[in-house]
Amino acid sequence: MQKRMQSSPFLDKSALLRVFSFTMKKTPFKAFRHALTNPAIRLVIFLSVVSPRWLSRINAFAFGWILSILPLASNKVVRDHQRGVMRDNGIYTSVSTVYSSVLSGFFDFFYFSYRSDEKFRKVIDIKGSHHMEQALASGKGIIAVTAHYGPWELLPRAMKLLGYDLAVVGKELSQKGAADVLNKLRGKPGIKTIDRDAGAAPIIRYLRENKTLGMLIDQDTRGVQSESACFIGKPAQTPVAPAVFARKLQVPVVTMHITRQKDHTYLLEIDEPLFFTQSDSVTDILTLLNLRISRWILHAPEQWVWFHKRWRRKPG
Repeated sequence: MQKRMQSSPFLDKSALLRVFSFTMKKTPFKAFRHALTNPAIRLVIFLSVVSPRWLSRINAFAFGWILSILPLASNKVVRDHQRGVMRDNGIYTSVSTVYSSVLSGFFDFFYFSYRSDEKFRKVIDIKGSHHMEQALASGKGIIAVTAHYGPWELLPRAMKLLGYDLAVVGKELSQKGAADVLNKLRGKPGIKTIDRDAGAAPIIRYLRENKTLGMLIDQDTRGVQSESACFIGKPAQTPVAPAVFARKLQVPVVTMHITRQKDHTYLLEIDEPLFFTQSDSVTDILTLLNLRISRWILHAPEQWVWFHKRWRRKPG
């Protein structure tokens, strides 16, 4: 009797997860979920804007814990990474901590989107800004490579505070209402978004104006040309776009990231620019870029999006 109860699908967490995921993907539930996304985001933005930051941090902690105990597919992804990548690198980060960190970043992004530049400057320190001038001296623009690490949505505004024109390459969200809301916030400081599906022409035109183009390369993105390169010690499919443009157009690459500090301020670190030629292989360039990103993650692992299937596709 005890064995039958233990093997029952009603008590099997993996079975519950499959049933929950299947149900939410069925057309009526999917439409209902999409219909709720837009008002839910607007409500979260409103609460983030009117709440003091200390309360938002408490909310992020609470919601992070709630999400960690729900039968979500993303929780399984984090736990798989805990057993594999994290354990191999001596990382001990809980599921709830990962969620709380990401939520804190978004809550602050919403909060500061409705605050002055002066208020934003008080919570961010910038290190290595002279590397931007060094790269722009080439007159060919800059490819700024970063990751879904820390409050990455705050990074473009920090760059604008330094006086640099910046555009980011991205893809529209499937929920148009939510995408419009987020793009409006991203555009408030004057940040331009270039659709990655628009091809190379708008990217080339932008770089030829000697401006900065931001790219995130730390995810295995379907529909994007990628190559396998080492990421936190394991081969992972990595978008080739920054390497291809850097080689063909001789555009310098600057890696940068923003980290949440213990006192809840932020540190933006801009690394020394990298200059490549056509003699450098795409794989070698991606390996170097991934190495820098891996170092950031190992420094503060809880601030990276571990719930993404980074190693979804195997080499070859």
